[in-house]
Amino acid sequence: MSNPGDCTAVIMAAGVGSRMTDLTYQCPKPLLPVGRFPLIWYPIKSLEKAGFSDIIIVTRQSWHDQIQNALSVDGCIDRVRLEYIEIQDSDECGTADSLRIIADRIKTNVLVVTCDLISDCDLADLMAVHRKNNSSFTVMLSQLPTTIIGDTPVPGFKSKQKNSDAEKISIGFESSNLEHVVFWKARIDIEDEEESISFSKKFLDRYPCTRIQSTWTDCHVYMINKYIVQYLQEKKNKYFNSLQSELLPFVVKKQMSTFVMDKPLDDMEMSSPESPGKQEKKKDLVDYAANTDNDLNLIKYLSLTSSSFGSNEDAPQKNLIGCYAYRQTSGFCVRANTIAAYFEACKQMPRLISKFVGTKKTQTQPNIPESTDIKPKSQVGADCMLGECVTIGEKVSIKKSVIGKHCKIGDKVKITNSVILGHVNIQESCNITNCIIADSANIGDKSELTGCIVGQNQTISTMSKYTNEVISNSSQMMEVTLE
Repeated sequence: MSNPGDCTAVIMAAGVGSRMTDLTYQCPKPLLPVGRFPLIWYPIKSLEKAGFSDIIIVTRQSWHDQIQNALSVDGCIDRVRLEYIEIQDSDECGTADSLRIIADRIKTNVLVVTCDLISDCDLADLMAVHRKNNSSFTVMLSQLPTTIIGDTPVPGFKSKQKNSDAEKISIGFESSNLEHVVFWKARIDIEDEEESISFSKKFLDRYPCTRIQSTWTDCHVYMINKYIVQYLQEKKNKYFNSLQSELLPFVVKKQMSTFVMDKPLDDMEMSSPESPGKQEKKKDLVDYAANTDNDLNLIKYLSLTSSSFGSNEDAPQKNLIGCYAYRQTSGFCVRANTIAAYFEACKQMPRLISKFVGTKKTQTQPNIPESTDIKPKSQVGADCMLGECVTIGEKVSIKKSVIGKHCKIGDKVKITNSVILGHVNIQESCNITNCIIADSANIGDKSELTGCIVGQNQTISTMSKYTNEVISNSSQMMEVTLE
């Protein structure tokens, strides 16, 4: 394994995508198409760019073959080796559970990336923040998803849209080091308490100047020290189901912990038959932190620049646990885990694809491939991307849209600001605006769809008119939760 920085890369690809409505009913979330590639392809390329040549993919047992086959297509994945670790379909595993399951495979620090991340950042920058601060847990944050998606008209039921404020996180940064995360709490938890944020005297003594911000989005990209993985595995604490909502807040709070060496009992206590020879205490996260990298801990007491210089090695130790953040403030970043985010990511791909495949490959894979059949007097905008073997009739207008492979577009069709997945048949004189149309749907003549989601294999009757609806078999529908 030649991964950088003695680090193991893991992609979490077992989530069912319950907020993606019919798009994930028959298609595993990691394989949802974004442009010409499946969703999981983008975090693989980000890890490859950061220097990783070996990647572990955690996925569901029933998805293994589909994902492996999709990524085995010539030219899809070139320079990385993928190892698949399966979890049972019946298991309801969160990201922390999945990390616990594969803990035996992790002998180093671990970089965990969600399968729905689409970002042009260099993950090596996140790893640099982790190393610079000797961090225990480093999280990638971004303001870009909020600014990109905030004004996006979202297809589907308007009454189903959620208040995005409920998904935000209040994060406290130490004012002297804005990479240092000292407070982490979901906004919805604060609102439920019906009171303002409060801090203990111990917290204020340690961090007297803290800057609380609620404008950052957690990208679900985490660099985690190996001792935390060991703690997660050995404690087997089922409370930790999620990395983001359970383990990360726990580690942030544990930064307040102080490590105190166990002391031998005196002779009188040792003479008691019920007394072991040493005080026993329940092993906490700070104990794992103190017992890792012992050589580095010893250096603190020998370094003139360390606040611990000259102290006894057995003295109480603070700051053994540290949580830090890498913040992406430019470029493109989105988690395609909602309809709004997925919709915007697809529409942005015509201009972004070169950031992932490189300029030379973009020239060999133009946005309109040679296999496309376009009849006379049709217009396809430069801001569009078409898949292989698309057939377009006469007098068709396509603007700001992505069309999947093997689609058939009839004469006089207008498609604007929409995402059409594969094998869709749109018959003549239809008007499609701001829509997502899933695989193998059939849209009848002269239909008008505005702001709609059409489910897989659905048939829209001739001359139908729909606005802001989700069109699906009721037996297949999931609740549509939009942000």
